[in-house]
Amino acid sequence: MENLVARLPGRERGPALALVAHYDSVPNAPGAADDASGVAVLLETARALREGPTLRNDMIFLFTDAEEAGVLGGNVFVHEHPSFRDIGLVLNFDGRGTRGPVGLIETSAGAGALVRHFADAVPDPVASSLFPEIARRLGHQTDIFPFLRAGVPGMNFAFADGAAHYHAPVDDPAHLDRRTLAHEGMLAFALARRFGDLDLTTLRAEPVVYFDVPGLGLVVYGRAWALPIAMIPVALFVLALVFAMRRGQARPARVLAGFGTLLASLVAAAALAAGLVAALRALTPAWGAFRGDPFDPGLARIAIALLGVAVYAAAYRFFRARLSPFELALGAAAAWLLLALATAALLPGASFLFALPLAASLTGLLVWQRRPSPESPSSGLWLLLSALPALVLVVPVPYLLLIALGLPRAAPAVAVVVLLAGLLAPLLEVLGAGASRKPALGLAGACAVTLGLSVATNSFSPSEPRPACLAYALDAGRRAAVWTTTEEKPAPWTTLHIPEATRRAPRFSLPGQGTLRHEAEAPPLDVPPPQLESLGDTLHDGIRTLRFRIRSGRNAPFVLVSVTSEAPLRGATIDGRRVDEPNGFRATTDDPWGFTFQGLPAEGIEWSLDITPFAPATVRVVDRTYALPAELLRAPMPADVMPMPFWIAGSTFVAVERPFGPGP
Repeated sequence: MENLVARLPGRERGPALALVAHYDSVPNAPGAADDASGVAVLLETARALREGPTLRNDMIFLFTDAEEAGVLGGNVFVHEHPSFRDIGLVLNFDGRGTRGPVGLIETSAGAGALVRHFADAVPDPVASSLFPEIARRLGHQTDIFPFLRAGVPGMNFAFADGAAHYHAPVDDPAHLDRRTLAHEGMLAFALARRFGDLDLTTLRAEPVVYFDVPGLGLVVYGRAWALPIAMIPVALFVLALVFAMRRGQARPARVLAGFGTLLASLVAAAALAAGLVAALRALTPAWGAFRGDPFDPGLARIAIALLGVAVYAAAYRFFRARLSPFELALGAAAAWLLLALATAALLPGASFLFALPLAASLTGLLVWQRRPSPESPSSGLWLLLSALPALVLVVPVPYLLLIALGLPRAAPAVAVVVLLAGLLAPLLEVLGAGASRKPALGLAGACAVTLGLSVATNSFSPSEPRPACLAYALDAGRRAAVWTTTEEKPAPWTTLHIPEATRRAPRFSLPGQGTLRHEAEAPPLDVPPPQLESLGDTLHDGIRTLRFRIRSGRNAPFVLVSVTSEAPLRGATIDGRRVDEPNGFRATTDDPWGFTFQGLPAEGIEWSLDITPFAPATVRVVDRTYALPAELLRAPMPADVMPMPFWIAGSTFVAVERPFGPGP
């Protein structure tokens, strides 16, 4: 593993600005978007900065290795490189797709000053304090996290649309959107110029709520204002409810029924969306072959949104015969009010999404209540004006959620669509369609047509190949080999090697490398197995220590070690690094303890294992190369097929296993 570090001197001594991208990729993926795009952008930024006036701060350009293996390069730099101590701010650039705008998706704590400088430096910024709330729950890792854990202020930028290309052979220059690359380059250069001339010791500030508004830029205010702002729609809701009750437009029990209408619509739409996507994934290879989105998910996203609006329109029409439009509107507002208060208290970064649109809509509702004719053009104008904050702030959210979570997890996106439909429903009354079935039928028809077009336009070709997972695994001790796959429904090319008639449940195990679904016998290769050389077996202070050297007999770069024992393991030392667990490691047959080592040197590595005395243990070593044995393939991989992203596709594994008795 080798990080690449370059330094561009500044005019003054002080904290340095670090710009970071990783230059490694995953097996089978060229990595044009993830993350050669970031590397290219930083190289061009460095060139442009060298040709311009010298900035105040030193610039450190860090190109990390082994980010995909677990942010190893970033961790090593933070813990071992002397330049880390000089860094006052880090900007990280990464890609999780091949297209789309580059957004500010995460920041360090107390990022008020950072966000305000970002807003001033960049035209049309793409940012929202909602993004970090989503990112934290997705649990992904990237190079900025070691810096944030070490207390360095930072900002993380990424693009994420085009997920079908992510970690795949089609993450190549031909599929990388040049507009995305240009946007990333503009951001990197503008922010380098901005922060390169700032005193980086002054960047810590209060946490903030922020969001972008097209044409206006970034709106930023302190998180301390989240709860007071949420009180505004509380007051407006109470006022609207009291006014409606006095005018005989609503009764509390019936407002509660309006709340139930929105809630039932939300649950029904989310369930329908989940069921629809699951059915399409089961019936349509162009959908089911991916963990997430197909190659072209645009029409499907529109169909999901239309589905949500259609469900609420149908529910609105049904209950409109029993409830007044004010009761339905106030019931929907009650749901928004609960969300506004909950997010203000628990997720303040997302609070703007509910409090601000609701306050505007309730203002419009109050005006609408006082109009002699709710269907008059002036009533419609007031409602439309009051809906603008919801249209501006909320309409993009389902799209962003579908990009972040993918169509298989469409429920949150369709829930937001239903919430938005509930807030905007009074517009149906202005249009005279509140009691009509036409909106629901029209929306349902549009949903069906759009979904049909999505299915028809998603197919496989050499430029958009079908993912297939096939791996070869050899148990060297038993001289038994298998073809194995993680596909529940194997692709036709996979089925050539794992025929349905002879496939079986997996016996070859690869802990932590994905869920194996099927396997079939294969001819054993005559290749040297990994070597597990015993260097010692000692007993000291009630702890038995086994020492080993691991080598790959075929120069494999990756090794997977797993240990099972009847008693808990006490610790391990791996290539000089100590791993301790006071309560012991679990190491059962169903849940073995182990580790992976990437970049295995030719001489191998030494490691030791501390175990409970008088308890037998079994050590298993599997090495991995990133190619299939061509001489054993029943047919070459077709041009419209590619190795499946993630896990084991296109790899050869060779395993050895060695038992150790109860004592030295």
